[in-house]
Amino acid sequence: MKKKGSEKKRHVVAWLNKAEWDQVRDYLYSMDSSLQRFALERISAWKARCANSFPVAVDCTADLVRCQVRDRSGQLTGDDLTLMYGTALVRFVNLITERWSSAETSWP
Repeated sequence: MKKKGSEKKRHVVAWLNKAEWDQVRDYLYSMDSSLQRFALERISAWKARCANSFPVAVDCTADLVRCQVRDRSGQLTGDDLTLMYGTALVRFVNLITERWSSAETSWP
């Protein structure tokens, strides 16, 4: 008979396996725009699978990379580009400060 504490907890994720996760992470951080676009497409598919339980950090990172890809491609200019970068950065900073403040309040 197994004890409850020794059982592994299963966590459902959107990616197929660790290899897919590693590939998307590597492509996302590469300097090749086509690889980054592929990674962004995979992240969009993951997000569709998970909906409300998708990791916010992955989503925020994808937003920042999406800004870079569009910036390099020349798709957006001026105010649109500024707004896109601003939104992605504010969202990222809010995530960081939310995690920091919740960790700070959890101290005994």
